[in-house]
This record gives sequence, C-alpha cells and structure tokens, in this order.
Amino acid sequence: MRHYFHVSLESHPDLQSELTAFAEREGHSIVFTQRQQPTWRVCTAYALCELIKTALADQHIHDKVLIHTDTDLLVSGKAKDQLQNHRIGCGNNLFKFSNVRWKWTEKAKADRRIQRFTQEMLDGDVSKLRSGRVCGAFMPWPVFQLFGVIYNHYFKDDYFKKKPQRVWPVTEIAIPSILHFLEGQDAVFQRPLIDVPKEKKVPRKAIDRLLQKGDQFGIKKIGRDTDSEAFQHLMHLQAQAAEEA
Repeated sequence: MRHYFHVSLESHPDLQSELTAFAEREGHSIVFTQRQQPTWRVCTAYALCELIKTALADQHIHDKVLIHTDTDLLVSGKAKDQLQNHRIGCGNNLFKFSNVRWKWTEKAKADRRIQRFTQEMLDGDVSKLRSGRVCGAFMPWPVFQLFGVIYNHYFKDDYFKKKPQRVWPVTEIAIPSILHFLEGQDAVFQRPLIDVPKEKKVPRKAIDRLLQKGDQFGIKKIGRDTDSEAFQHLMHLQAQAAEEA
C-alpha cells in the first residue's frame, strides 16, 4: 500500500515531518504532494488536484485507488475485502438543480466549471449529473488514470481562490459525475468505504457496533472530546492494533 498525502496551507507546520517520522518508524510507503494548496472545511478540491498529479506522475501502478479527506479514520479488517470484491465505490444519487433541501444547490448551479463539464462532456444534459458522499470513494487504477485527467482538466483552476465566498463541496458532484461518464449512466456503484457516525456524541458501544459490521468511519466527532470514554476506547483499540501488527 502506498499513501499519497496533501498537507494544506492551513495545517500545523510540523505535520508533514511528524507524518514522515511515523511512516519511517512503522514502515509505511508515503509520498507528499510538492505543492500545498488551501483547503476549506467543506471543500478539498484543490488538494485532490495535487494528489492526482502526484499519483499519476509516480512510477507505481496500483490495483485500486482509495480517496479520503480525513487522516483520522478507524478502519476495520473488512475494508480489504470490500476493496477486493467491488470495482467502484462512490456516491450514486441523481443530482437535480431543483433540490432546495441541499444548501449548496445555488452555488453548484452558479459554478462555471460544472456548467462547462456538463456542456462539453454530458452534451448539456444536467440530468446526467450525479452527487453523493465521496470520502472513501475507490476505483481501479486504469479508471483513476482517466478520471484524474478529466478532473484536473475541469477543476484545476483558481475559481475558489479568487472567490472564496463561492466555496462549496464541488467534489460531491464532480467525482460521481465523472465516474458515471466513464462507466455509463446506468452503472451502479457500491457505497464509499468511509462513513460518518450519525450520533453527535459517539458512544463506545456505537464504535464496537460499527466495527463488528465492518464499517470504516471518520472519527473527528470523537476526537473533539479527548476526555470522553469513546476517545479513550479508541486509544485502546489503536494500541491493540499496533501490538497485533
């Protein structure tokens, strides 16, 4: 397994060196993007541009590529089975500009990059746009190679840098829509590998239940309270996994 990291401009100055030291100590293969980009809480589109460029330029061929936006994840042993047994995992919903319940709809509708992609790649047919969760999206290497070229062609620009007030999670439409363009509009994808616990305060029992089900999930909610029973349980699980490894 080879890990590609993007350290955003807003990250702690020691983060990259700490990750490098950890990888060397644990024997992990990691590569950092040469360029650091700004990220926002709701959008890591520029980070993905740099990661795509780095992975495609690297002299390695992979079986699968897994895209995730969080470094703080809890992953069960069943993750490998999911990646091996399924070809593509990604959000898979039809996207409608008339969806007033999604708070980003108006910004998505005004985004000229989505407009251009729809016009040039989807023959102007907005009904072919897809949306959904993309943290934990995965795909075979040959698909990623095509996906990466298309994504960077349409979304590697300074749109959000020049107009930060228009930031929205563009990857939640861009990634599913590009994958459906490549695979066909009738393609059915598995759900992405990474979930988010629904509870605002995640109890210890919920962690064990999710792991027993074979779920992989982000743990930002748990990490916010380092005094909680759930956080202490995570530290125990992490230590246990390190011993077993």
